[in-house]
Amino acid sequence: MSGEVSIYELVYELWRIENSTDELGKLPEGFEEKLREYFSRLKSYLRISDKMMLSTSLREAEVDAVSKLVQSLFEIRLAKIIRAVESGSYPETMSGFEKNIYMSLHRILTEHRKYVESIIMATSYSGWNIIESNYDVVCFQQDFPQIVGEDLKTYGPFKKGDIAVLPKANAQTLVVKGLVYRITIMTPELGEE
Repeated sequence: MSGEVSIYELVYELWRIENSTDELGKLPEGFEEKLREYFSRLKSYLRISDKMMLSTSLREAEVDAVSKLVQSLFEIRLAKIIRAVESGSYPETMSGFEKNIYMSLHRILTEHRKYVESIIMATSYSGWNIIESNYDVVCFQQDFPQIVGEDLKTYGPFKKGDIAVLPKANAQTLVVKGLVYRITIMTPELGEE
C-alpha cells in the first residue's frame, strides 16, 4: 500500500506549504479524487482486517492523521479565501469548489457593503439618486488587456487608474476578481417648485 504513503506525504507537504505562506497554494490536479480513493481503499482494508493486528492499528492511526491534516489544510485555505474576498483579490489557485465558495462569499460581502453604503448615502446624499444603467463606471486597479463586452463592442486596453464605462456584467466580473472598483454615479433630486 505504498500509494497511501505518497498520499500522506502529499497532504503533509501541501499542509506545510499552506501554513508557511500568505498566498493560496495550488492543489495538484485531481487531488480531491485521489483523497476519496485513498480513504475508500483504507476504509475497505480496515473493514476486512483483523482488529488485533498491529498493521490495523497503524492504518487506523494513519486515517486519523490524514483526516486531521486534510481538515486543517482546507480550513487554512478557507481562511485565505475569506481574506481574499475581504481585500478584493481573486486567487487564481482556487479549486473549482473553492471558486464557488469565493463567489458566494463575495456576493454576501457585496450585499453587506451595499447595504452599509446605502445607509451612509441615505444620510450623506439625501436628495440624491443613483443613476441606474446597463453600464457601470469602473476604475482599473491594474493594467488590463482589451476585452469584448457582452454588447460585443471592444473596450481597452486599460492602464492602472483608467476610468471606463463597461457593460454591467463585464464590470461585475472584473469587480469580483478585484481588477476594478465600481464608481457610483448620482444625480440630485430636482424638487417641485
